[in-house]
Amino acid sequence: MNKDPDLLANRGSFIAIALCVVFYLGVNQYLTRKYPGFGQRPTTAADTTNTAAPVNSNAASPSDSSLANNSSTVNNAANTAPNSAAKSNAVTAVVAPQMPASDLVIDSQDVTFSFRQDLGSLSSAKLKNYKDVNTSDSAPVELFARPATVQAYAQNPPTRTGPLSFSGVRTADGIKFSRVDGPWKIDQQWTLPASGYGGKLAITYSNQSAVAQPLVATVMTQVGAHTNTASTSFFAPGQPGEEPRFLTQFDSSDSFTNLKDFCKDQALTVIAKNQRLDFFGFDTHYFVFALLPQASASYRTAFAGFTPDSGQGALCEITTTATSDFGSIAPLATATLTYDVWSGPKEVEYLSAFNPHLKTTLGLGWLDMIAHPLLLSIKGLYKVTHNYGLAIIALTLLLKVLFFPLTKQAAHSAAKMKKLNPQMAIIKERYKGDAQKSQMEIMKFMSENKINPMKGCLPILPTIPVFFALFRVLGGSIDLRHAPFFGWIIDLSAKDPYFVTPIILTGFMFIQQKLTPMTGVDKTQEKVMQYMPLIFGVMMISLPSGLVLYMLTNTIVSIAQQRFLNKKFANI
Repeated sequence: MNKDPDLLANRGSFIAIALCVVFYLGVNQYLTRKYPGFGQRPTTAADTTNTAAPVNSNAASPSDSSLANNSSTVNNAANTAPNSAAKSNAVTAVVAPQMPASDLVIDSQDVTFSFRQDLGSLSSAKLKNYKDVNTSDSAPVELFARPATVQAYAQNPPTRTGPLSFSGVRTADGIKFSRVDGPWKIDQQWTLPASGYGGKLAITYSNQSAVAQPLVATVMTQVGAHTNTASTSFFAPGQPGEEPRFLTQFDSSDSFTNLKDFCKDQALTVIAKNQRLDFFGFDTHYFVFALLPQASASYRTAFAGFTPDSGQGALCEITTTATSDFGSIAPLATATLTYDVWSGPKEVEYLSAFNPHLKTTLGLGWLDMIAHPLLLSIKGLYKVTHNYGLAIIALTLLLKVLFFPLTKQAAHSAAKMKKLNPQMAIIKERYKGDAQKSQMEIMKFMSENKINPMKGCLPILPTIPVFFALFRVLGGSIDLRHAPFFGWIIDLSAKDPYFVTPIILTGFMFIQQKLTPMTGVDKTQEKVMQYMPLIFGVMMISLPSGLVLYMLTNTIVSIAQQRFLNKKFANI
């Protein structure tokens, strides 16, 4: 029976419509999951003017209160209505006069600092001595992906965050922002260095009322960074990862968390009560922004919000509130909080001189006792060679000389093992049906001939921590960032762009393996060992070229030493 053509056409239309609906729902569901808040009306400054940070119902004290998710307030600063301040009970209705734009920029020897008057805060820090990318026309490194917000309040949680009515005035060595919060006049005095990267933030609370007032001094800091920066992976080598982390350290205990993790788990928080807060802030592998309170505090760090991917990665924002309870402040009396502020590179000498606690941001970890001297050695050798690649080669030669006595002892033991190996093979054959007896007889034979197989491992043991320490140093030292060596290697902190050094290294590792005696190794283990140079070669592809240069130099010198020792102990 013939089907009606019109019916077939209508059926096709219905199917097409159904597929469109399914496709729309699927895409909408995907976007909603990936970007929370997708399709909702954007929050404006007017929406957040009267929004108070919610209080944690489980809090035992004001310092434990939770934070508002108010990142959109800062993003909409330019749209804040002048009369919005009047709608908040905690903020004066007077609109402060605007400072000249030129007064909000302080150009020091090493940094160009820029401020936002409506935030009362540092908004930009351009580091003149460091290029954003390794090109001659590169712009300087910008420390902030978005303006930071550092604001003081007289209570916790803050009654209102984001753009506020600050007045501002230039001082001899910085900027002072002031505002009125209820009975309090709050001054935020930023002091910046003529050179270097360390500054200060002094916050003064003045009780302007005729009666004593309780003061829970609260400093709210909100920072953000892009979470999807280029990073090195095993199979896709590239520039060293600069994944930003949020940093907190209290009582010398680190809590460093990738911003990406905060964005994934929006309930993730870091909380401490009345402890010594050493510092908090964020870093991007080579650079760090940190605030260092000069008094004990309670604090809470939590996810604030994020802006979806804009080509540089999602912009994740973290909020920290640090509180100090001053008790009751007399009429017309004042109380002051002081913070040291670091806005600059993770240069070990600078950090140590400014505050030793910041050294932990270098990420040397438990290897610090080895890595730190190695780093200082490389920097010292650079003063002689004027090339960090040559400094790495010189350090490798010094280490090989230092470990040569162990290498010689191991070679002597291996030569004796090789000479006596035929006799041990006879013992194995004699007791091949009794593994335990065979093992006992071999150990007895070694003891009688004064052979210690463990001596063959001696030169390897001390080089293992040195290797990992150098891995940390060469992968994280800002001294190697954009530092050239020779020819095509223009950045010792990045991988070899043409894989030349990893390939050469693989070849020399094969040669080293052929020269190294393999005593007591069965045929299966020997075949497995033959593939080790290739495996290591593949691993080296993604590592910083400075580390590969160390491995290459180490291997070449090891081959020379092995050939010398093989000849020396040939007739042992």
